[in-house]
Amino acid sequence: MRHIVIGTAGHIDHGKTVLVKALTGIDCDRLPEEKKRGITIDLGFAHMEEGDLQVHFVDVPGHERLVHTMIAGASGIDMALLVVAADEGVMPQTREHLEVIRLMGVPGGAVALTKADLVDEETLEIATDEIRSLLRTTPFAGAPIVAVSARTGRGIPELRRVLVEQASGARPHLTTDRPYREAVDRVFTMAGAGTVITGTSLWGTLRAGDPVVILPAGRESRARRLHVHGAQRREVEAGERVAINLAGLGTTDVHRGDQVMTPGPWQPTRLVTVRLELLGTAPRALDEDEDVELHALAARVAARVQRLSGRPLKPGQTAVAQIALERPLVCFPGDRFVLRRPAPVNTFAGGMILDAHLPRFHRRDAGQLRDLPSVQRSAWPALLESWIVRSGLAAVPVTRLAGRLGILETSIEAPLGRLVETGRIRTLPTKPVRLVAESHIARLAERARETLGSRLAGQEVSAGIPARDFAASILPRGALPLADAYLEELRTRGALDIAEGMVVPVGRREHMTPMGEELTRKVEKLYRDAGLTPPSPKEVAATLAARPATIDGICAFLVRRGRLARLEGKLLIHSEVLEEVRRSVLGWGVDSFEIGQFKERFGLTRRLAIPILGWLDAERVTLRQGSRRKVIRRRG
Repeated sequence: MRHIVIGTAGHIDHGKTVLVKALTGIDCDRLPEEKKRGITIDLGFAHMEEGDLQVHFVDVPGHERLVHTMIAGASGIDMALLVVAADEGVMPQTREHLEVIRLMGVPGGAVALTKADLVDEETLEIATDEIRSLLRTTPFAGAPIVAVSARTGRGIPELRRVLVEQASGARPHLTTDRPYREAVDRVFTMAGAGTVITGTSLWGTLRAGDPVVILPAGRESRARRLHVHGAQRREVEAGERVAINLAGLGTTDVHRGDQVMTPGPWQPTRLVTVRLELLGTAPRALDEDEDVELHALAARVAARVQRLSGRPLKPGQTAVAQIALERPLVCFPGDRFVLRRPAPVNTFAGGMILDAHLPRFHRRDAGQLRDLPSVQRSAWPALLESWIVRSGLAAVPVTRLAGRLGILETSIEAPLGRLVETGRIRTLPTKPVRLVAESHIARLAERARETLGSRLAGQEVSAGIPARDFAASILPRGALPLADAYLEELRTRGALDIAEGMVVPVGRREHMTPMGEELTRKVEKLYRDAGLTPPSPKEVAATLAARPATIDGICAFLVRRGRLARLEGKLLIHSEVLEEVRRSVLGWGVDSFEIGQFKERFGLTRRLAIPILGWLDAERVTLRQGSRRKVIRRRG
């Protein structure tokens, strides 16, 4: 069965509730106060069926003090039924409600000219002309206008036919690539069931027993039972009026304006970037730092205009803006909103959410807001690319992109795949997979070449730069967890090589100038020839008439390459000399020895004997036992 949600709109006492009852047989006024006062105070709901089409009605109050409730009811509707009384014509809330449904992106609907039995045909014609004039510059221009009387039944069958025809041609709801999403407009307790919420299902499908999350608070629950207009259902989908019996939550845990969604990477925000239209009827211009009231779906929150791409914004103009919220909301690109001023209360602006997770722009950069990409589905690749580029080298996980756009992760693969095919976006082999702009990696490769060259400049010999140290010098802090992936990417691109955890020039295991190569051979030979009476680096520098800093660097290089060993942090000795000591100890023919015996055997001073014995202990050649050393001989 196909579903469509129609919301009423119009001035108080123009007959919206009576009309819905005439169409459906259902009285939407359920509260005792509504019955007593004869006016609608809260949202009411009804439905009718025609073939495979189920039409859901949301009846809204028309009083000027209840426009916020009307806006909550208008969220998620597919069509509007504008109601105008023939005996009064267009009134203030007629105009305001029309502006609201236009700002909420409702594409069209029909007009019911009610109380037709109270006026003559000439008055009906005048009222019809007035309505057509009102609608001429709106998306409702050309909408059918049907004169009706709920009391006599005049026009009711015709209006029903018009609504069914229009509903049959309405755009389908998003059920396949979106999570389940429902805007909560009622919360109550039902005997024997517990907490129940109702709302219009906006996206996706939900089955009884499925887990759900209540946003923005993030409370987890389960859809214990599902109902649509009192009938229990195993599954519901976008475009229906759905009641959900929530498991494990009380009525104080859920509020009007919350959203029920399939669990996922959906993040609340306190700053929305929007395309804003200031109504031509707005009493004055809009500027930054102005306090407003933002209505999004069924939520109502105090807010402040932070940035405007053009300021001040004059009545009738549009601009991209950033609006800070007093409390968090969950919004996605394409969501609609309405702005009202708190005092004096009036609807003066509205528009579309472009991004719920952009950083706050500085005032000097506010002009850049004009360049944000479209949020239309056909523009998703460009939108995703802009997010990936903005994330810089920190890259962005696929999951976060899906959460920001409001679609299932499996459904984001196609637009991302097209981006990767262009070569402008690259994937990093991380878990989860992250995406980064090719332009960022290209600049990183250039920076890596320059940094490697500058850090090795003036050094005759170097084993390279420790990979982690090098990564920290070329990557921003937010990208450091991805250092291994970026270093491998840079190696693949020929910007550097990596040898034994050190960053080195391409094609080399170390950095070495011709002079450095010659000095390295000489330094190593000096230490090899010195045997167990090794010189200090300062003595080597004097012997070779070289700069001490250069010799220090060469010695460090030889230690890293395993040609020299550094004992007790300062004593340098050639590794082959130490190996000769190892072999001599193992072939000594004693089970243990004193330090004095060791010194005598190798002709060592205590200054050299103690560090070498420490090395033998570390190499598991000897084991210290008091003042003696036990020789460890391994079998086999």
